[in-house]
Amino acid sequence: MLLVLEGLAVLAAAAWYLLSIGQEGPVNMGGRLFMLFLLLAAGAWQFLVGHFLFRGKAWTRASALAWQVFQVIFAASFFGGGMPLVALGLLVPAAAILLLLFDPKATAFFGDRGASASRGAQQ
Repeated sequence: MLLVLEGLAVLAAAAWYLLSIGQEGPVNMGGRLFMLFLLLAAGAWQFLVGHFLFRGKAWTRASALAWQVFQVIFAASFFGGGMPLVALGLLVPAAAILLLLFDPKATAFFGDRGASASRGAQQ
């Protein structure tokens, strides 16, 4: 559920970015449109990962893990940039999801593929 909420938050950030795309700034319009595309793609991808994670697809764990690591890196840059509330808003859900991804119940939900493969090799 947290992954779906993160995806929705990124899509909301894309909508906010779209509203301010015409304002003056250091990036030209091509760069702004590319950033908007990246935000839309990342939000849609995160939403889909959250959906398929809920359905028990094992491939989603790696994608969710990678996203959370990037989110921790982004949070560190916001701490350095003097925006601690934004940084905490990125860091707290990322930490919670990272912990939940490695919870024994989550591992059981997805099936311990490594242990079953090694048992088959031993027999």
